[in-house]
Amino acid sequence: MKKMFPIWIFLAILAGGCGVKTSLVPPDVLVAKAIKDLQGTVKEETFELTWSVPKANANGSTPVDLVYFRVLRRDETAGCPECPGEFKVRAELDLRTPKGYRLEKNTATWADKDLNEGVIYMYKIVGVNHWGYPSAPSNEVMIKWAAVPVPPEPPAPETPEKQP
Repeated sequence: MKKMFPIWIFLAILAGGCGVKTSLVPPDVLVAKAIKDLQGTVKEETFELTWSVPKANANGSTPVDLVYFRVLRRDETAGCPECPGEFKVRAELDLRTPKGYRLEKNTATWADKDLNEGVIYMYKIVGVNHWGYPSAPSNEVMIKWAAVPVPPEPPAPETPEKQP
């Protein structure tokens, strides 16, 4: 029996576990919910994107551990937005130090100023957690950028005709 005592202690410690009472969740599961309300608005000579900051993870748990947003853009000059193409990172917006975008009342706003006439632009946003895992992409927003119209010149004043 004395020889079995260390084995019993070992089994008791092993049965107790590490203190974690739920199943472990890999960090790529704890990503933010996908943004579903991405909107675009033309403001002067920029295209402004606005979206709500997710408040829950994709699996419904809280809190969200977002570190930054990644703005993805696809440029289409051939006039075929349905054709497959690659989205490229246009900006990474740090949530800890909001620079280059606005963050007000759970709404983020970012403006793209690098636009060329006649190009179709498609945008989507992903949130990235502190492990570097991105959320599912947001809904897409598309715009065909056109030159700002030149206002018409005011008409020349009419000169009254001389009456004889």
